Amino acid sequence: MTANPTPQLTPTASPARPGPMLILAFLAGLFGGLAACWLASAAPASADNQQALVAGELRLTDDTGRTRLLLTLVQGQPRLFMLDDAGEYRMEMGLGAAGEPHIWLRDMEGAAKVQVALTAKGRPAFRLADHRGRERAILGLSDSGDPTMILRDDGGRDRLALWRDQKEGGLALADENGRPIAAFSAATGAPARLSFFGEDGQAYKIVE
Repeated sequence: MTANPTPQLTPTASPARPGPMLILAFLAGLFGGLAACWLASAAPASADNQQALVAGELRLTDDTGRTRLLLTLVQGQPRLFMLDDAGEYRMEMGLGAAGEPHIWLRDMEGAAKVQVALTAKGRPAFRLADHRGRERAILGLSDSGDPTMILRDDGGRDRLALWRDQKEGGLALADENGRPIAAFSAATGAPARLSFFGEDGQAYKIVE
């Protein structure tokens, strides 16, 4: 049995030195791969970490530089104003002191004529005002969810009221001092009734 011949090592030529362009390509690929791996493994940013615009007031202007929309705080509550060409507030949206939402519609002089709101108790209300800002008509719901409407004179006194609840519906009239003078009502399953009231607020005559 013959021994295995010793392998002969043939010297090889030294490898060529890489050029600068090859080195740059290698480094670019290396760092590009590392960046791709880092982006793939990074957790997506949550909504709380998103960048936000923080400002005490935000204004939108038209081509002439006039403010047409204003978002600000009034007594610590958010308020949005929309302005016309003359710079008057025409529509206003915001929250009241207790967080109740309101919408105001204003005339060309800036007087609030229409207001839609939810009260602090969550009851809806629709109010109409005159040119001096005095409420003249109110449509809303009672605590039990029944509709009511009140008409007021220029002194702010209730002069006429319409209502409908689970028991009856009717109409009531009041004098210039706000005292009831007459009422017409009709209860479910009962005849209509007309009542007249004295200065003491008590009915002195009832007609059925």
